[in-house]
Amino acid sequence: MPPPTQQEVFNLVRETVISSLTNFIRNRMGVEPNFQILDLIIPTERRIRSVVGGMETSLGTTLWEPLAKNLASLNGFEIIEDNLLSPTNMPGNLQNTVQLLVEGRNNRNQLYNAEYCHDRIKEVCQNFIINPINDFSRAPRGFGVDIWLRKDNVNYFFDTKTVQANVGGYSRCFNQVLNWYSYFYSRYPEGNASARIVFPYNPYGNVNFWTRTIGRGWPLEPDNEGWVENQFWDFCSGIDNTYQIILDAFNDISSTGDLEDIIQGIFYGER
Repeated sequence: MPPPTQQEVFNLVRETVISSLTNFIRNRMGVEPNFQILDLIIPTERRIRSVVGGMETSLGTTLWEPLAKNLASLNGFEIIEDNLLSPTNMPGNLQNTVQLLVEGRNNRNQLYNAEYCHDRIKEVCQNFIINPINDFSRAPRGFGVDIWLRKDNVNYFFDTKTVQANVGGYSRCFNQVLNWYSYFYSRYPEGNASARIVFPYNPYGNVNFWTRTIGRGWPLEPDNEGWVENQFWDFCSGIDNTYQIILDAFNDISSTGDLEDIIQGIFYGER
């Protein structure tokens, strides 16, 4: 199917943003934050901070995840809603391989790039064609897949992350990518997979994200294991500069005031 038009993407983004934020705010209605002493001095501001903080924390599942799935669906991707399962008892050779890959990357051995790590895991899992693993269970906490897309017999795994990473955050991201490959190929050794950690926008403007983020993103490999802004959004939508369309939709919602009533209601009470 042909990629969507810019207007179709704009309309879908606008609808998704309004729907997602409205649902989040409605679910927060009537929820009282725990008391803090500042409630006695600035209760309204404290309430606003509580709601906004919760929205910021949950932005991945509240907005980015449904937006990515909606755009991908418009562009002909199959949306997989199943969980990526892991072997209940991880085979020793596969577990050891993943650990060796982690150590190789941590030692800054140039051999252990993204392509090598992927190919090595898939190679080890070819043994499971003849000796399949029969017992799988839900992936451990922190290693699940937020967005699973499929197109042209390739499975794509994504997880959206905060654009302000903490110390150790990129190491966890790298481990997450390797574990996704090990889970998938242990169950589907003849399949094809491609995994990325996603940073939905670049907070540094025109400055390269990887030069400004903590540790330059290491040990995660830019482009091949981590995508920023339009690398992800253009992939989902199939058209160029999708992030600008997302910004345009946000600005349009702000100018028309389509969310004003529900925002006023939760921040300041019904008018």
